[in-house]
Amino acid sequence: MDLIYSTINFYDKLVRRYREYLKPDIISVVMIQSKDQVYLETTEIEILEDGLEKQTTKRIDLGFITDGEDFESEELFFNPKDPIEKNVRKFINELSPYSIINTTDLFHEEACGKINRKYNTFGVNM
Repeated sequence: MDLIYSTINFYDKLVRRYREYLKPDIISVVMIQSKDQVYLETTEIEILEDGLEKQTTKRIDLGFITDGEDFESEELFFNPKDPIEKNVRKFINELSPYSIINTTDLFHEEACGKINRKYNTFGVNM
């Protein structure tokens, strides 16, 4: 059985939108989609003492993110039946910073604290 999937690297779009929030070691953010699943893959780089570059790639299944108020009406926020372009646009344009800090590890600690305080103190989700 062949495994067919599509990928889109949208790191540059995230940098433009969340420059001050993104972890500085991240060099790639890719959505990977098959007919059954949607993943977010991030690659971070670390320069070792001897000048070697260590790259660490993390992949998470986005199937746990839903779009609904109650369990009976919940639908997948990133639906594998939708085109990958639609799912990438949803990640960039519809997933709030508060949702991002609760579902991914894209943002550095200070940014997460700032976003969390804004949301929990003022109800600000952007």
